Amino acid sequence: MGLFSRKPRIDLEEAQKNKVRMRELFRQAVADGDSYQILYASTGSTWKESGILSDTRVYQIISLVFGYRESDFKIAAVPVNTELTEYSEPLEIGIGEVKTIKYRKREDTLEMTFVERGRNSIYFSFSDVEKDSKSFVSNVSQEEERQKVMAFLEKYRAGMQSAR
Repeated sequence: MGLFSRKPRIDLEEAQKNKVRMRELFRQAVADGDSYQILYASTGSTWKESGILSDTRVYQIISLVFGYRESDFKIAAVPVNTELTEYSEPLEIGIGEVKTIKYRKREDTLEMTFVERGRNSIYFSFSDVEKDSKSFVSNVSQEEERQKVMAFLEKYRAGMQSAR
């Protein structure tokens, strides 16, 4: 660890409750949701907004329950609110749609580029989140889940070669 880095303050009991709630939301949003492994992810987008005084960059952070299934290499990402009470339509990604994947372990971030889709790429961040977070779901601890998703992504990369 660096000089200024610190571990996030996480209430592990609340983190476990959040995992249960994320599973419930994912199950409601995705058909056969119990057949997926899940973990918390965030993604975001930026755009430029012109104002009277200056142009600024606007950042939007989206919280997700990220799910993956090894049997058919299906990925689904369900947008959720930070209180884990509501969800939106899932983003489902088939292996044939993905051109490249890259996992950056240092940032716990997955980048995907697509063959043909509305947007060229997307990223998913799988970081832990401390309690009382305002922009993300609070109390997320998922070291074991990150290890499992990294193992899945190795198989996924091999599956991408086979799918072509």
